[in-house]
Amino acid sequence: MRKIDFTCKKVELRDLVQCNYNLNDSEYDIFSQLMESQRGLSVKELVEKVDKDRTTVQKILTKLLKRDLLMKRQMNLDRGFMFVYFSKNKNEIVSDIERNVENYFDNLKSSLNTWKNSLN
Repeated sequence: MRKIDFTCKKVELRDLVQCNYNLNDSEYDIFSQLMESQRGLSVKELVEKVDKDRTTVQKILTKLLKRDLLMKRQMNLDRGFMFVYFSKNKNEIVSDIERNVENYFDNLKSSLNTWKNSLN
């Protein structure tokens, strides 16, 4: 896991993603599995990868869909169908996080400048 050194704290990439999208650990685990997947994943595959029960995975998928972080596609089978889940455009997600990190640092710089000016 990559870390960003800040004098008083090390921030992991996981922290940035969770903070940006207000994800808990379980939501992040599922989201990251879908981000890494090239072909999408079914509920069954996610259950195996994140070691959570089916109901929990389905609830988390519903939350992530409502937050517009995922897409789902129906796959027709010989008997019935299943849904396969995908992250939305990966470049869009990375750009969104980059934009928020840049805004955060711009706000920090502005606060520092305000403080600096008040000292003079």
